[in-house]
Amino acid sequence: MNAISKYAAATIFGLGLVMSVAPYAQEAQKGMGQNMPTFADCDLNGDGTIKEDEFNKARSERIARRMQEGRQMKNLASAPSFEDIDADSDGGVSRDEFAAHQAEHKAKKRQR
Repeated sequence: MNAISKYAAATIFGLGLVMSVAPYAQEAQKGMGQNMPTFADCDLNGDGTIKEDEFNKARSERIARRMQEGRQMKNLASAPSFEDIDADSDGGVSRDEFAAHQAEHKAKKRQR
């Protein structure tokens, strides 16, 4: 095999390796706070406000789905309650409250 063929074979092998590892790297990132639920995931009736029953149902479904996927349930005991996210205590979580809570959560994770 000449030098060019060896170089081409090494390049193809390297690209194949990178492409095969990329999906696992994306999953690892999701595990580091990148896979947080969205507002839409919790606003089950789509009315623009998350009520406590929607929040609890969405959380239960998410936990069940993640358990079926074989994911670890770390920090479940310290997960925020509906009251933690409902900053103005009006019985509903707005998009702004939801976004503010997630931003606060991400900032705390970065500090660790």
